[in-house]
Amino acid sequence: MGKKMVEQHMKKLLFLDIDNTLYSGKSGVVPASALQAIRQARANGSMVFLCTGRSRAEASRYLDYPVDGFIFGSGSRCEVAGKVIYDHPIDAGMVQTLAQLIRSCGKGVLMGGNEGSYVDEKCWTDVVNYFSKPDADEATKIKDMHENGMVPMKNRNLSDSIYKMGASKLHSDSFDQLVKRLPKPFRLIQTLSSPEGDFGDISDGTIMKKDGIRHVVEYLGRGMEETVGIGDSGNDIDMLETCAIGIAMGNASEEVKKVADWVTTDIDEDGIYNAFAYLGVL
Repeated sequence: MGKKMVEQHMKKLLFLDIDNTLYSGKSGVVPASALQAIRQARANGSMVFLCTGRSRAEASRYLDYPVDGFIFGSGSRCEVAGKVIYDHPIDAGMVQTLAQLIRSCGKGVLMGGNEGSYVDEKCWTDVVNYFSKPDADEATKIKDMHENGMVPMKNRNLSDSIYKMGASKLHSDSFDQLVKRLPKPFRLIQTLSSPEGDFGDISDGTIMKKDGIRHVVEYLGRGMEETVGIGDSGNDIDMLETCAIGIAMGNASEEVKKVADWVTTDIDEDGIYNAFAYLGVL
């Protein structure tokens, strides 16, 4: 873990991952303390951005959150105050190539777009439990899927741009198989873990969260020395390494904690609030 010193009470540019950083997959909610921290930090002059591997459609629930902008698809689409400042979807032909590759490995497919996140039947079954509270009934689970932008693949809008692909129920052998067969420059990163297998995102390896952050910082006319990245999983590592200060959630993987400058508490133990308090932005 790094040893960067935190300059207290400095207005900062705060970049937060969503899954298991802002939204808890265990409790199925965003902790109230996290929203309180975001509001307080912005009231004190800092700016907050959600920096996620999710596509815009998958982040539907968060579009009206009290934040200053978004980085979607691990850096492939950036929005500041409602304005798109960077947009780089996957080529339509490559979308089909990647879908065929995922299916050839026997895995479910997700295509993350702006209007919908298109999920085939196998993937739908694999991810439906993630978006609801553990005790939710089937009707609530389906409602929560829809509210998170999830659309059955058969209803896909073919004109919708796709920014990331998803593969479900990955185990070590299928993960390695996919990595070896991916065409350059695409990369596969494990994003969610479960006893039944991991979920992985496939995206353009030349575009990462750190690139989206740089686009935002440049657009705002600010400096990287003002940036803070907070995350928990493999696709957050480049963000934590690039930002002036990188903070890992208490529930983060050990790989992420090793590159962080500081580790806050678990997401369900006020992790975001405690991180903002540590930074002196509250």
